[in-house]
Amino acid sequence: MKIDSKTKFFYGMGFISVGIKDILYAVFVFFYFSQILGLDQIYTGTATLIALLFDAVSDPIIGTISDNYKSKKYGRRHPFMAMSAIPLGISTYLLFTPFDTLSQFELFLWMTFFSILIRFFLSLFLVPGMSLGAELSSDYDERTVITSYRIMFATLVSPFVSFFGLIYFFIPEEGMSTGLLNIDAYPKFAMFCALIMVITILLSVYGTKHTIHRLPKIRKKESLKSLFKNIVAASKMKSFNSLVLFTMMIYIALGIGNSLITYFLSFFFELNQNEIGIIIFSGAVGGVISLFIAPKMGKKFDKKTSVIISTFLFGLFMSSPFNLRIFGFFPENGESLLLITYLIFNTIAYVFLWTSMSLVNSMMADVVDEYESITDQRHEGLFFSTMSFAYKLTVGLGYFFAGLLLKLISFPTQTEIENIPNEIISKLGLIGGPLLMIIYFISILFILKYPINKQKYLEIRKKLKE
Repeated sequence: MKIDSKTKFFYGMGFISVGIKDILYAVFVFFYFSQILGLDQIYTGTATLIALLFDAVSDPIIGTISDNYKSKKYGRRHPFMAMSAIPLGISTYLLFTPFDTLSQFELFLWMTFFSILIRFFLSLFLVPGMSLGAELSSDYDERTVITSYRIMFATLVSPFVSFFGLIYFFIPEEGMSTGLLNIDAYPKFAMFCALIMVITILLSVYGTKHTIHRLPKIRKKESLKSLFKNIVAASKMKSFNSLVLFTMMIYIALGIGNSLITYFLSFFFELNQNEIGIIIFSGAVGGVISLFIAPKMGKKFDKKTSVIISTFLFGLFMSSPFNLRIFGFFPENGESLLLITYLIFNTIAYVFLWTSMSLVNSMMADVVDEYESITDQRHEGLFFSTMSFAYKLTVGLGYFFAGLLLKLISFPTQTEIENIPNEIISKLGLIGGPLLMIIYFISILFILKYPINKQKYLEIRKKLKE
């Protein structure tokens, strides 16, 4: 069944909140707590990891409750999506307003507590929202289009928000080399981001509520006690394990890369904050292009082959600026070609990353149908909570490992670039290039075991109709 563009537009709009959360943690949170407030990098990474351990419990529970929630008027997914908005916005703002008198450990507790709240309230939207995307259509190729809208919105708006913040909020004061060192800018920017998150989630809920009456209904209501049984049943499926492990490996590397992106661009490539803002747009451009690329690749090569091709190209282009610099084939810092060359490589990388992620989420919707054909039960919430948790857990591990890596190379905190030894700066390049590239390529090994192609999926749908 085809879905009209207006519905896809409003569906995808809600995931702007996910993109803003990601950009906050990628560019601002890690830098704010470690470089501005002086929180030890081990504390910073550990705070994120602890918060994500709570997701290990909350995400599957939210998914199961959403699967079994019954309301003719409001459906299974929309109530949870709506109730997430305001608490998510408040928690996002409070994360950036710690008291001035906090000790290192108290600051660590502050970051941990509000990171837990942000991820919990985001899960209230994300897990039902991803499940809703799988329910909107049972068409093999249309599902890729729907997930492409979701990923496009998650990646499109957040760079504009970040760039706006860098220009209008993070204004350097006298003696500052970058506006990112302006401590007073962070709470104001957090409030700006929080308002956008609240508004876009509520608009998404409103714009998709007309689909409630035609979404799949639960056949048999299950209690939380059956959660473990359902997880065990899913874990026996080769298709499910392949997608989850692939996603975990990709996001471990992304977690490391995203948490260190400000370090890479500021210290390794010596870009200023306006140039950093321009680089961030590569993710948005890549998301828009992938909206057209992902469905076409899925049709031409089938989903599994397309993911393999996309992931290889993503890993190659994402790491190339670092690898080429190591071998002396990349423009030197300060050269006019540096910014445009890095931007081109990064944009191409993101095109294939978001293409890969669109296809993987579409594939998980197919796995839900395979599970139903085996068990006669639908558990979109459970399956996509696992994907959500895999994403958030491994991004958290990425932040944790990023803290360890910074500690390992003895990267200083609250230090201007001219005071950092060149050998330490060079080690950043080894992390951004060879290390992350290896992890990206390793992830391909897991997707090789995925067993569902279009022919097998049509057989699954035929069995379900019968």
